[in-house]
Amino acid sequence: MLLDKASSKGKFALKILAVFLICAADMLFAAWVIYAEKQKGTLLSVRAASSHLPQLFAQNLLTSAVPAFLVFLALVFCKKRFVQAMQLTVPKGKTRKIAVLLLFLLLIVTAAALIVKPDKITVLYSLFYYTVFIAFCEEFVVRGVCVGLLRDEPAAVRYLVPNILFAAMHVFAYADFGAITASYLVRFVCSQMAGLVAMGCLFQYLKEKSGFLWIPVLVHAVLDYTAVFGF
Repeated sequence: MLLDKASSKGKFALKILAVFLICAADMLFAAWVIYAEKQKGTLLSVRAASSHLPQLFAQNLLTSAVPAFLVFLALVFCKKRFVQAMQLTVPKGKTRKIAVLLLFLLLIVTAAALIVKPDKITVLYSLFYYTVFIAFCEEFVVRGVCVGLLRDEPAAVRYLVPNILFAAMHVFAYADFGAITASYLVRFVCSQMAGLVAMGCLFQYLKEKSGFLWIPVLVHAVLDYTAVFGF
């Protein structure tokens, strides 16, 4: 009995460690790339898509190296079960209608942005950027891989651990990849963490309720893509 409990605690600790390392690797590698580019004066914004499209795509691809590597690992280990194991099958029934509605919302936002914004290339690249490099990558890493590792754990663990880490992963972005000071960290924890954790839990609830990763991906994409109107 004691050995079983020790073994169970050991497995739990390993799962938590794995989730922490995955989120830390994703956050720190992307931050390292962005800070390095910023220091060299070569960091590109999505707003520069029309004039630096190939370079911007390469930069975004590099910052998404950890999610891409995780997709590769999942393909290797799951093989033919990849789509099913990662809950990436095409939604059915009522969930499919919701997915279609979300896709329609993305199209509406895109059409509106194309009407009011003169830079059409930036609008279209932003659709790809926020849907693939932001929404899909974050959802695959956190709500896909990390939550998947904790799928047998109690709901409190399954929701709080990955989504607290999800919130922490935004610490550099919310500082606009500037200096990370003690005062900034206090402000971030006090004013941003709770909202980010709640948003992450909402995305996870949508995934677990629907049974498909595409629903939180699309909701995430719709919410983030509206930033295009601020360009």
